[in-house]
Amino acid sequence: MYSEQELEQQPLIDDDQWGRLESELGLEMLQEFAQEFFEETREIWFVPGFDPFSIEEKAFKSMAHRSAGAAGTIGFKKLRFAFLCMEHNPLGDETRHYLSAMATIFQSTQDWVQSKQ
Repeated sequence: MYSEQELEQQPLIDDDQWGRLESELGLEMLQEFAQEFFEETREIWFVPGFDPFSIEEKAFKSMAHRSAGAAGTIGFKKLRFAFLCMEHNPLGDETRHYLSAMATIFQSTQDWVQSKQ
């Protein structure tokens, strides 16, 4: 269910969710929330030398679960799905691939948010 093939098919942004939040909060506040998410995500996932194999699988999956929820709340659909792939697949060779894909998607998502300013 949570596969690389499905990840590639996901749209970058859930336009309905982003639009709903933008109309409720305003673009400026939504962008502040997005920036907080990016900062927190960097602090967790982009720590130099981060090695998912050095922590318990349960803890890794919990981190991925929390990040997926936060990404989904804001409307970052593809990023959410990347975290779900890490949460729902066994810790193994594919994990590094999902981490790499997540990093690329993370940057694309940041670029998209920046383009909205």
